[in-house]
Amino acid sequence: MRLKFVTQFPFRAGLYTFLWLLFSAAALSQTNTVTGVVTSGEDGIPLLGVTISVQGTGKGTITDLDGLFSIDVPVNSVLVFSYIGFSDQEVNVGKLSTVNVVLQPDVKKLDEVVVIGYGTNSRRTLTTAVSKLDGETLADNPISNVGEGIKGRIAGTRVFSSNNAPGSDPEIRIRGGSSINKSNAPLVLIDGVELSLSDINPNDIASIEVLKDAASTAIYGSRASNGVVLVTTKRGKLNQAPRITFEATLAQQEFERFYDFMDARQYISAVRPIVATSPFPARNQQSGYSASSGNTESSIYTTRYLQDGESVPAGYESMQDPLDPSKTLIFQNNPAEDLLFRKALWQNYFLGINGGNEQVRYSGSLGYTGDEGIALSSGWNRVSARSNVDANLSKKLKLSTNISMTKSTSQVPYNQQNVISRGLATAATHRVYWADGTPAPGYNATSPAPLWNDYVRRDNREELRLTLGGLLNWEIVDGLQANLATSYYTRNWQRDFFMLAQEFDGSRHAESSFSSDAQSKLEAYLSYDKVFGDYGLSAVAGYSYLDLTFKDVNAEAEGASTDKIQTLNAAPTKTDASSEIHEETLLGYFGRVTLDFRKKYFISGTLRRDGSSRFLQGNQWGVFPAGSLGWRISEEDFMQSFPTVSNLKLRVSYGQTGNNQVGRYDAQGIYSVEGKYDGNPAIRSVQMPNNNLTWETSTQLDAGLDIGFFNDRINITGDYFDKLTNNLLFSKPLPNTSGFSSVETNIGEVRFYGFDLETDALVYKGDHFNWTTGLTWSFVKNLVLKLPDNGRYKNRIGGIVLDPDDPTLDYGGIAEGEPLYRYYGYMVDYIIQTQEQADNANYDEASRGFSPVDGKRIKGRKLPGDYEWVDRNNDGIIDSRDQFELGVTVPHTTGGWNNNFNYRNFSLNVVMDWALGHSINDNSYMRYFMNTFAYNYNLVVQANDTWTPENTGATYARLTANDPGDGSNNFARTSSAFNFKANYLCLREVTLRYQIPEKTFRKVGIKGASVYLSGYNLHYFTSLLGASPEDGAETTYGSGYNNYPAVRKLAAGIKVSL
Repeated sequence: MRLKFVTQFPFRAGLYTFLWLLFSAAALSQTNTVTGVVTSGEDGIPLLGVTISVQGTGKGTITDLDGLFSIDVPVNSVLVFSYIGFSDQEVNVGKLSTVNVVLQPDVKKLDEVVVIGYGTNSRRTLTTAVSKLDGETLADNPISNVGEGIKGRIAGTRVFSSNNAPGSDPEIRIRGGSSINKSNAPLVLIDGVELSLSDINPNDIASIEVLKDAASTAIYGSRASNGVVLVTTKRGKLNQAPRITFEATLAQQEFERFYDFMDARQYISAVRPIVATSPFPARNQQSGYSASSGNTESSIYTTRYLQDGESVPAGYESMQDPLDPSKTLIFQNNPAEDLLFRKALWQNYFLGINGGNEQVRYSGSLGYTGDEGIALSSGWNRVSARSNVDANLSKKLKLSTNISMTKSTSQVPYNQQNVISRGLATAATHRVYWADGTPAPGYNATSPAPLWNDYVRRDNREELRLTLGGLLNWEIVDGLQANLATSYYTRNWQRDFFMLAQEFDGSRHAESSFSSDAQSKLEAYLSYDKVFGDYGLSAVAGYSYLDLTFKDVNAEAEGASTDKIQTLNAAPTKTDASSEIHEETLLGYFGRVTLDFRKKYFISGTLRRDGSSRFLQGNQWGVFPAGSLGWRISEEDFMQSFPTVSNLKLRVSYGQTGNNQVGRYDAQGIYSVEGKYDGNPAIRSVQMPNNNLTWETSTQLDAGLDIGFFNDRINITGDYFDKLTNNLLFSKPLPNTSGFSSVETNIGEVRFYGFDLETDALVYKGDHFNWTTGLTWSFVKNLVLKLPDNGRYKNRIGGIVLDPDDPTLDYGGIAEGEPLYRYYGYMVDYIIQTQEQADNANYDEASRGFSPVDGKRIKGRKLPGDYEWVDRNNDGIIDSRDQFELGVTVPHTTGGWNNNFNYRNFSLNVVMDWALGHSINDNSYMRYFMNTFAYNYNLVVQANDTWTPENTGATYARLTANDPGDGSNNFARTSSAFNFKANYLCLREVTLRYQIPEKTFRKVGIKGASVYLSGYNLHYFTSLLGASPEDGAETTYGSGYNNYPAVRKLAAGIKVSL
């Protein structure tokens, strides 16, 4: 109830008299003086501060304490009434002098339809933890995959890209996951069909719902413990003439961040001195070494001495030999990063049609996305088509169909680790081309030069996916509907590989692989929705059948006589052939009942019973119950005393879900048919069966609060969750006498807990300028509660034994009572400065101890410039027991902040996201200090900031040739020297759009047009130097030694509607 303002009669009479005088004066001109009062349609109270503007001009006014207004307007003007929390209203005043307006509350947020399992609900009555993202938020974003567009937008949902290769899927974790050893990826359903997010064009999406708590996910049973992502595609609109939309986007791609490598001149200056003090100083004069003065035209490296009377050849540079300034070295400068990476084109085209009438509604689209890839030997493109039709077969019978197809082709670097990380290890002094114009190789076939690898290897992949779906809906009686849904999905994938004959291998190796997946699904369910006076009832009950078939074939051959025929039949020697068939079935029965009283009190219960062919009789069936309660406190009478609180709802839910991601035949045991006995084919058991194997079960408690202020101008949703997973799947070691190394078993418990916070607000709404903002914040922790009994303290798996006599001091690995995702390494104490310090240093088991003074390797010896490591157990020896926790790979806090600014026809959207609490030990960066591969490994510029007698205050220890083999292992170990906090703030997206006025193209039939500029992955604010701060994953501490780097896109686009 709003406060009623009372105005004294003399003041009101005077105001009316004044307005009458103004009106009389206006009658003599071409304007009207319009007066009136604006009230709320909710309770009839006058509204203070309503903005009244004359459409098409900058003129306006606001209402006073009594909701009164007065404004001079031209004849036949249109007045626009705007107020926070209420829907805008337009009034054509003509020659009217009095206009009274009743504004209706804008309940869009509360009445927003949310897709849930086997039905929909309104935000107002929802009692579970569900987040929704409108498909329009993905518009104008230069993204290939839906996951890229939701980073930072959904609370409790971490989306990260550890591999950014074209066409790759980002990883998604909802509330941290639920398992230790099995998949933590959520179940993704697109229009009810289990698919991948790469199966859909982002332009086709109407909405994305993320189901996070057990009460919302339990209806999906044994596959829902990691959460559920529901994607709904666009459908036709009722009573709309065909509307055609065309959109085109072009983007330039480049890597967002990368390492700063030495050029050839810097490299020679750094490497020749350290080779001179290595065990093999002659490599400075021999052919085949990256900084040697003795290379020839047949060497893969270009450095050599300039001969007497010789001019510096074209394409070469020169410098004084750092070892002998009287001599001149010449060399080519061919930085590997410039050859491997490029600025690449990304493009997207979309053509859609949408329309419908009372009988049929339809939506269709064609799309093409092409990504050249910023790395050589990479690229990806996708063609997509979709058709959705809704038809009223009769008054009570409706049919909905979904047909979609995607075809993608891709090139990927063969063995990405070798191509990217080791390709970049090629020193800038290497030769790019031989005299005949063919690319020169790198150090060897596993460390190829970028152009050579692109020249000799062909790795092409093609994938075709087809989805057919249908839903038949019959309204039996009012409120009761029967639904029959069926779908069929198939995926065919093919890979063809060929390696040309070359320096390292002349066999012309060829491979061809083919796989086919088929998914058939049938679901039948009844739904009932009815209101009985003050009571509301909603229920659904049904049956689900899912059948999966997987087939794959692989063949390899070699020995072809020519490079021109790159197929298996050209190769006479067949080296491998194999094929497999896998089948799986999942049955389910499900139901949900929701009751409410006056839309104020809610209670809901869900039950799912699943049967899976992955388990044996007695354990095939699992039951997954859940329930939730809700109370809309804002509907209570006492809340009328708090008019600023427009919505207040408490929610609590509790329930169970499952994870059936064991191997399809782990329970039955696995047999190999490749064995032989006495020269005859034989079948042997290779994996022990376990009749008791069953699913992991997650039990989750969720307590949530939804609150809205100022007619939902500000909305806040917060949830606390506590998720316990038991029956964790582990490989339990077995004694040798069993004939098996281990057996899959259900032993273990882990806990994930934390909170989600989601807010959105209309910060400002004016005549021409609007500002909306949204914030998400998530915090997740985990704790291991139980592990297989292995006789060790806390049943620790792996880890480090600090003291064999005191197992309580063990650390690392996975242990009861400790969190996951921690990693360990050595801590730098200081850099040794003097020979005396070196002589008194701890014995280092990993140090090779080579000294150029005596020319000897003495194990454990340290030299000035080496790291002295912290001796954790104070035994005078540096070994594996002296490691410390360096960090965790998974952030505990993630979030995002998005802002949308609108001014007249312009809009600006800015999205940022962040992650806090994780670290990365930069494995790649570390390797570029090691100068391995026979002293040929590339170096980063920071290797100049290493200790020398003249630079004792350097950041890093001394640089040696082949640090792990001939040095002191200063760099070839996981340590604090290359450990970084990976906290980051990413400027993820900035889009500037201009909506072209409709009248501009009205005569040519264009109903709407816009142009936009957009940037994606623009910048990471982080302490990391070259690696992406998203590279860390659950199972590794590294920066992604073989990962494709993060990509920045700068795009321009146009969108036209006809």
